Amino acid sequence: MTPIQIEDNILASADLIELCHQHGPRVAIVTDSHVEELYGHRLEKHLKDHDLDVFMFSFPGGEFYKTRTTKELIEDQMLAKGLGRDTCLLGLGGGVTLDISGFIASTYCRRIPYISCPTSLLAMIDSAMGGKTGVNTPFGKNLIGSFCHPQMIFIDTATIRSLPEKEMHNGLMEMIKHGIIADPQYFALFENHGGKILDGETGYLHEAIEGSCRIKQSIVKDDQKEKGKRRLLNFGHTVGHALEQITDYQITHGEAVAIGMLIESKLSCEIGRLDQESLQRIQKVITKHHPELPKPKVTKEQLKEAMAMDKKSTKNVPRFVILNGIGAPLECDGDYCMAVKEKALDAALEVLTQDISITKI
Repeated sequence: MTPIQIEDNILASADLIELCHQHGPRVAIVTDSHVEELYGHRLEKHLKDHDLDVFMFSFPGGEFYKTRTTKELIEDQMLAKGLGRDTCLLGLGGGVTLDISGFIASTYCRRIPYISCPTSLLAMIDSAMGGKTGVNTPFGKNLIGSFCHPQMIFIDTATIRSLPEKEMHNGLMEMIKHGIIADPQYFALFENHGGKILDGETGYLHEAIEGSCRIKQSIVKDDQKEKGKRRLLNFGHTVGHALEQITDYQITHGEAVAIGMLIESKLSCEIGRLDQESLQRIQKVITKHHPELPKPKVTKEQLKEAMAMDKKSTKNVPRFVILNGIGAPLECDGDYCMAVKEKALDAALEVLTQDISITKI
């Protein structure tokens, strides 16, 4: 699996310089305009000071720009600079940036070396790992993409200090997901110490990041191309991705996944798999650590139509990751997801109309 380094100020490390020289001598930094101002120019200077030829390419941030058009524009700019296979691409930013930069690296000159440098908590424990890259389309999220594992992942925990509180909440949702699908002890870390992680207490924060990286890499190692077990990582995402698409990305990925986990946990309960006590524990942890979730104004019919395009769907029938308990997903004969009866799905979707610490938008 891809090696990972986690520490404060690692973007200024000798290891990053050495890796860029190994795969360079030219480095293309792909980032969004916000991260460019926060860290991009500083990193650019650092690399240039160590005899690397550096080129910066940025685009407006946000899911709205995670498109084939953005990918094409950056590729054309790289080609106009004469960059070839002697170039190492460095993705610097959140999940949108890493998805786009990894996709570019996988296709540019038929594959150039790629280094992943996530700057958001969500990206550190999600999109930076696993090799999945892609862009959105009007028909659904991440429907066009590729697999591209980076040469190295540099997680600079110092960048977390610049994140707004909402982004910390978003990151915790993917972390909590990892506990729900794989490790009850890791889940308990958020029940007992979630506030300390949100506050950025170094010991708890590093433990949480390392735990999420461990869980995700373990799952991906067993299923690189998402043929079975890796589908577990999509818990909460069948509903979540549909919500993002329907609302035109007015709600964030973390918010959508949080709502998706509430609904899909309820679904597991509706079909007789998850017990009420475990459901309540999941609900409590999610709403405690994302206390102001939006209540998107969508209908069941809109959600069902959008979920039909989910990558796990079979003949446009959505399939869901089902829980037997916290840390105990249903294997479903190695598929790790299943279709459910419409009556159970309708009952689970009632979460959208209930007041579970969710505020209206």
